[in-house]
Amino acid sequence: MIIKGKMAGSMIKDKNDHTNKYFYVICFMTLTLLFSFLSGCNDKIVEVETTSTESSAPEATMIYIYHPEENQIIVEEERYQLRQPDSTAASIEEIMSVISPYYEGVLDYTTYMLDTENEVTLEFTAREEYTEVYYLLSKAAIIRTLFQIPEISDIRMVIYSEDESVLSDELLDRTSVYYYDEDIE
Repeated sequence: MIIKGKMAGSMIKDKNDHTNKYFYVICFMTLTLLFSFLSGCNDKIVEVETTSTESSAPEATMIYIYHPEENQIIVEEERYQLRQPDSTAASIEEIMSVISPYYEGVLDYTTYMLDTENEVTLEFTAREEYTEVYYLLSKAAIIRTLFQIPEISDIRMVIYSEDESVLSDELLDRTSVYYYDEDIE
């Protein structure tokens, strides 16, 4: 009887060995598929991150646009993407074409000049609605916008009246205007 018990136990053990082997094979295959799936998802995540990083512009090519509105300076919520950030002259021209409509009818942008020391001269014509308050707000908004181009050393703003006499001619550097709200940058 003891022999029969051992044989019966051996047969059960052999049956469990096959069941255990199948169980291990199924677990191994399931884990392999699971890891393959997860590693495939990880590659997709990396590709998306890489694609979005490559398409996003470097910080230096994105600028804030400031402009006067009523008695304050407004910053546009979305930053503006410069098309030619490597060219200081092209960046100035592009920025001025973007911000000029904000000043139209009060302070009309005429032209700019860039000298060899990266001093920018901006020329404007003041219209009837032009006031000193508007000039101060405009000056602050324009230099805050343009000084985001790191190559610019100084900005000269020349304001002409409609009869072409000079109303204002100021050379401004990065510290010429104090901004109360410095957390915008």
